[in-house]
Amino acid sequence: MHKPSRVHIRESGPIAEQAEAFAFRVFTDAGWRVQRPKGPDAGIDLLMDRQGASYAVEIKASREGRSDRLIQLWSQAWLQAQKGAGSRQPLAVVVAPKIPIRAAQNVLRFVQRYVPNAAAGVMDFNGLRLFQGLHLEDLNAEGHRRVPDGLREHIPASNLFSDLNQWMLKVLLAPELPEHLLAAPRERYRNALQLAKAAAVSPMSAHRFVKALERDGFLHESSNWLELVRREELFRAWQSSVSRRVREVPMRFLLRGNPRVELKRMLGDRKGCLALFAAAEALHLGFVEGVPPHVYVQQLGSGPLPWPNVVRAGQGESPDFILAQPLAPQSVFRGAVAVDGILVSDILQVWLDSASHPSRGREQADLIHRRIIKPLIHGSVTRA
Repeated sequence: MHKPSRVHIRESGPIAEQAEAFAFRVFTDAGWRVQRPKGPDAGIDLLMDRQGASYAVEIKASREGRSDRLIQLWSQAWLQAQKGAGSRQPLAVVVAPKIPIRAAQNVLRFVQRYVPNAAAGVMDFNGLRLFQGLHLEDLNAEGHRRVPDGLREHIPASNLFSDLNQWMLKVLLAPELPEHLLAAPRERYRNALQLAKAAAVSPMSAHRFVKALERDGFLHESSNWLELVRREELFRAWQSSVSRRVREVPMRFLLRGNPRVELKRMLGDRKGCLALFAAAEALHLGFVEGVPPHVYVQQLGSGPLPWPNVVRAGQGESPDFILAQPLAPQSVFRGAVAVDGILVSDILQVWLDSASHPSRGREQADLIHRRIIKPLIHGSVTRA
């Protein structure tokens, strides 16, 4: 593949080279296997891999940390990353010598509004790093600067419900849920460090999560443990924050056998996770019938699928199942439970995902709310 030409205004030359070298070092230090591509992949700046994630990275550099300039460059990087990603997930990153935290947040707000499933990053040479995407949030850091208290108040509440934060919410709620409804450790935690160890996240991620809970008044102020309070408001905000629809791709099996048997055989390798109404049925809390099963994969790119017996359903063909990439893949796959040898979305995830689905999703979510969420708000859940 011919390397696409680069059009930069004051961003070519040393600053671009510094940005790429800086990103290489940041990703390598964080435990990613990083390489500079050759041959067919030469149109991409970096290739990086970690268990469960594989990215083609396009990096754009700016001498200025203005929001408008960074958003423009990120959009260009995203288009180029998509074109050259192949079977990998595209990741677009913008870098500048110094970026105000508000400007970095504006870039991610732009991404969340217009390309919510995109993997994105903003970095500066002072250590500021803001990322969204599978296994990327552990990279986040505020950098070597003091963040004014007034600015912290303007951090959007949606930050509380990032991918890793949703997983940690599940970990805090897990002791009150039966094990067959959520796969998570079931302990109580005195501080962020204990939570980080149990949830298998970085101490920095857990610290930011606990601070966000405290900031928004969702932690008990005098408890010896990390105890969630104002739960009705918390669950309502959680559901609202993930109300965006995900891209769905109708699929069918090449060998036309019993779709249920074929689906179970396909998911036996645990590269996918049963979701939405099919997951609710597997958890014995189903309500909606007649909708093709939904299957989540961690990455839904343009490359080959991990299963040889499936193809995209043609126009007018009835799909055997619907393939989708969740908005919060770490939360989905970490919390998924094993049912008859396949992964199934946990009950909290099913409640979140079904609420905004047009095919009687609200009715399914209401059932789970009555049986599971309402008892979580007021006490503990009886075994469903």
